[in-house]
Amino acid sequence: MQHSRSGDRPLEGACVMVTRAENPSDPLAQQLRELGAEVVLQPAIRISPPADWRLVDEAIARLNEYDWLVFSSANGVRYFLDRCEERLSTPFPRVAAIGSGTAEELARFGLRADLVPREFRAEALADALINEAAIGEKGTGPICRNGPEGAAHKLDLSPFPLIGRRILLARANRGREVLAERLTASGATVDQIVVYTSSDLQRPDAEIAAMLAAGRIDWITVTSSAIARSLVRMFGDDLRRAKLASISPITGGVLRELGHRPAAEAAEYTLAGLAAAILLFSPV
Repeated sequence: MQHSRSGDRPLEGACVMVTRAENPSDPLAQQLRELGAEVVLQPAIRISPPADWRLVDEAIARLNEYDWLVFSSANGVRYFLDRCEERLSTPFPRVAAIGSGTAEELARFGLRADLVPREFRAEALADALINEAAIGEKGTGPICRNGPEGAAHKLDLSPFPLIGRRILLARANRGREVLAERLTASGATVDQIVVYTSSDLQRPDAEIAAMLAAGRIDWITVTSSAIARSLVRMFGDDLRRAKLASISPITGGVLRELGHRPAAEAAEYTLAGLAAAILLFSPV
């Protein structure tokens, strides 16, 4: 579909399908609308609480035993801290977030992220935690909610700088294992808890599917590997009738493995970065 840019609404005339889990106030959809795009919401996955909170509740009761609490998504922050509200009786450990969006979600709960990697992906988060331990800067001062104080450690040049550290990963029921694997390989004791579940949507909205088949959708956003796989299963070859915008090289790589080359990829792995990529690669 051809469209022309105009003033403050450079995506006016473009139709973008946002595929994140259902959220009427989705921030990506809001950003795209502000740029002038017509946005259709077609979730590819569904986010829900875990079937059993027992392991989560046990971890909440033992939070003071951990050196780090690590979040790899804003959904993880939301579900975990909502669960914490009435159960938290021990101080928080230091908190790490995979990116700025996750850190912003922490801030909504009154928590500050002590560590956010410069590159918003699991490998960079693992490296940041490993480097922090090797440098030995434990940090001082509270973390907004009863955070511990720690004395500086000597520089650790061993191949296992995380030996003696206990790390709690709050995560989804599915996703890459690279974060836990790299932390464990560096000597950490890593506990993982499922704080929310992600499942594929079984079928798309019939009207939106018809729009895609008719070539009336210009862009489709792809913000995770799970969404990439679900979209291919739901729409098949009709995905080729629109341009795909990937939030990161990891997600873009999954799309390529599935036979779909993204037309745009975010330089910064955030929702704002994804919107900027769509704008950059849209025709004038």
